[in-house]
Amino acid sequence: MPPVDPRLVRLRDEAVALVARDDAASMGRALDLLGEAARADPSFYQARADRTLVEFLQAAAQRDEATRLQSGDELMRSGRELRERGLDELRPLVREHAADPAVARALAVYYGLDGNEEQTAVLVKQARASGSVDPWVDFAELAARVRMADPRAAVPMLEDFAAAHPGLMRARMMLARAQFDLSRIDDSLATIEALLVANPEYDSAKRLKAAILAPPPARLVVLPAPVDAPPPQRPGYLPRKPLQRSAAGSR
Repeated sequence: MPPVDPRLVRLRDEAVALVARDDAASMGRALDLLGEAARADPSFYQARADRTLVEFLQAAAQRDEATRLQSGDELMRSGRELRERGLDELRPLVREHAADPAVARALAVYYGLDGNEEQTAVLVKQARASGSVDPWVDFAELAARVRMADPRAAVPMLEDFAAAHPGLMRARMMLARAQFDLSRIDDSLATIEALLVANPEYDSAKRLKAAILAPPPARLVVLPAPVDAPPPQRPGYLPRKPLQRSAAGSR
């Protein structure tokens, strides 16, 4: 392919760096930058592949958020639509540029977030055979394993990955949720606090922290009447004390 304008390469690099932060504003800005690069040079298909990576991550975040809401049907539906839109955008790139690292990375993350360990392993092996080092490829492998693992087994995997790739906020957020699900509240709060130090705008971490620290909902408790309580009486007036006349007044 012809060389790409260095300005567009810089736009793409900035976008990929924003994706690692994982907050809503950074993800939205990354989509804008990648869209600008793709429109400026339609042959710059790597920018289009990276857009699908963002969409897959956003869709998975919406799915995870929806499962924690009492009425998350609309959010779950939005996540499915976003995921399918990203897949529709990625399919022609896979047919034409399957060996490209950006395309393979996006597809690996798609399968990883879906819990498809077999397909993810094929793509991860392909990416590593090319000699490229990409933390998102490692994340795809992790996501596939965690999605199908028991939470108790998932936490050590997430802890190891977060230590090796502290710049990928999504894995650290997954760790905080897994710790919370295991009732490891102090550990979850510590993970969230570290996340908010790294990215104070991380809205998902703020919501989870608020949910953990929120007081329990009030509930009405009806106390049973004691067994020796007198039977209920008909309403009426209280008896009045008779008046006592003084000796002087009775004469």
